[in-house]
Amino acid sequence: MNKLERFSSEFFTKERWESGSLSVFGIETRTNSIEKNREIIKKYAIGYIEGDKLFFRPKNNTFAVMFWFNEIHFWTHLTKEEFEICFKSQI
Repeated sequence: MNKLERFSSEFFTKERWESGSLSVFGIETRTNSIEKNREIIKKYAIGYIEGDKLFFRPKNNTFAVMFWFNEIHFWTHLTKEEFEICFKSQI
């Protein structure tokens, strides 16, 4: 599996945030659901940035994760705990 790439904040736009969420994979935005489905998340995640570095929807103690699925880029926030569950070995 490839190392997850750190992206610039300019890629995390409002349009890409509105383009999808974990629900496209049938995943609830709850830590338990994210943990059970981390292989799906890892499969489609392509990049990340610390959530407090975003221009749009900055959030402390999170990571913004960019996905590529069905020819669409979208991103969502994961808590630091959720991010480690999914990507600890990739960063």
